[in-house]
Amino acid sequence: MINEAINTKISKDLALAESISVPLTFILLIFIFGGLISSAMPLVVGLSAILGTFLILYLISLATGVSIFALNLTTGMGLGLGIDYSLLIVNRFREELHSGKSVEESVARTVATAGRTVFFSGLTVLVTVVSLMFFPLMFLKSFGYAGVGVVFTAVFGALVPLPAILAMLGTRVDKFVVRKSAITPKEDGRWAQTARFVMKRPVAVVTFAVIILAILATPIKNIVFSEVDSRALPANNKAAIASAISNKEFDGQSANPIEIIIPGGAAHQDQLLSYSSALSKVKGIVNVAAPQIAGNDARISAISSISPRTNAAESQIDAVRAIPTSLKPLVGGTAAEYTDTQGGISRTLPWALGWIALSVLILLFLYTGSIILPIKAVILNILSLSATIGALSWIFIDGHLTWLVGSFTKTGSIDTSMVILICVVTFGLSMDYEVFLLSRIKEEHDAGRSNVDAVATGLQRSARIITSAAILLAVVFAAFLTSGVTNIKTLGFGVAFAILLDSTLVRALLVPALMRLFGERNWWAPKALKRFTISH
Repeated sequence: MINEAINTKISKDLALAESISVPLTFILLIFIFGGLISSAMPLVVGLSAILGTFLILYLISLATGVSIFALNLTTGMGLGLGIDYSLLIVNRFREELHSGKSVEESVARTVATAGRTVFFSGLTVLVTVVSLMFFPLMFLKSFGYAGVGVVFTAVFGALVPLPAILAMLGTRVDKFVVRKSAITPKEDGRWAQTARFVMKRPVAVVTFAVIILAILATPIKNIVFSEVDSRALPANNKAAIASAISNKEFDGQSANPIEIIIPGGAAHQDQLLSYSSALSKVKGIVNVAAPQIAGNDARISAISSISPRTNAAESQIDAVRAIPTSLKPLVGGTAAEYTDTQGGISRTLPWALGWIALSVLILLFLYTGSIILPIKAVILNILSLSATIGALSWIFIDGHLTWLVGSFTKTGSIDTSMVILICVVTFGLSMDYEVFLLSRIKEEHDAGRSNVDAVATGLQRSARIITSAAILLAVVFAAFLTSGVTNIKTLGFGVAFAILLDSTLVRALLVPALMRLFGERNWWAPKALKRFTISH
């Protein structure tokens, strides 16, 4: 009943979030692009990515289970990546067009530069979200399916139909102008000035940024993990009310008993009674039912006073499984499922983290030809994610900022799977922006500019796209805060906060400051490895 209530609520909330984010996104796109025609294309690619991913998820669902939560990620990432990649392509096309090139030359140059960036950026996000498929949980696997589908459809839409549309539109891409200043890109503007300001005092900027990230990450020490239960629903939901009354008025978790099956237990009545007696002595067990016999097997139900999806319940299940007996009992029930879920995540997490780190380091090296830049990008992402998890802990565990995120039942914990999802998604999106920025800096550096000039010009050319994309993506995910399900609120706030933090404090301040400190060493790599990098 709880699952049914959550699924129904999420479906309604998703429709509400889309009704808010889609029109608001289009309005922002008009402001960013300055024209009605150009602003419509990113939205078309984004919506196409969502519909394409829905088809992919439907086909996958014919063979295996797919969590309904995957729809939220599909909507958020579909619009986000579709807009990200379209912004890059359309902006570069207009830049080439305004430099005097023909429409055909502009399209070719756009695909050769921005198109390559989109491809590698998509590849980076793809290998990141694939890590979700490593986990043995349908919930996380579903997000992996959705993530791969979204990346594939968004990249395809940006590289194949979008250049064709631009070729047909030509100079009409700037029709119906509403903001002239957005039409022509500037050689030296606010972002270049910001970069030069930062690079004049890199040590002070790095110190300031790291202190801010450390302060934001401090609440992470209070983090407690759990799983979704009835408390994720609005307090006035009937299923949540029934569950709350049951827990408050009746002794123990009667709706979530610990179910123990003893294969062949019917032939060992004395041992069953002895095992039941030992079971009743486990801390938190308030009642043990008499053994039930079915054929050769036996079943024992135990009622616990501990909420089944908590760390305390995990410890209790470990204690139950540690009872010395020769019966070889099989311990099941909600608490046991939670325990095994957490165990599966713990065992898989190192492999997933290793995959992400190694694949991203290799891809960024192949793209930039540098050993330093990939390592620096991963470290900065770790700092940014730590700050994000700290903020999540401060809000959803300590109960702050309810005026911003909306009311929710304070449980003192955060869903483990949702934290993993937020970290994986934001890591991938952060690398998205990292590739956008490094691509333009490298292009300027390869053209003969000094390290300082390359960083300033690269930031000027890409920061507007990055911040615009981050704002648009934040709007899409922030719309999830309207949801009545706490987990969806967590997802919405976590991703929105992380990408805004990354696009401002990290990309606009930390990256240029560190690029200045490392100087020409930014581009260093052993000569033996240089031959493996791609040519720009």
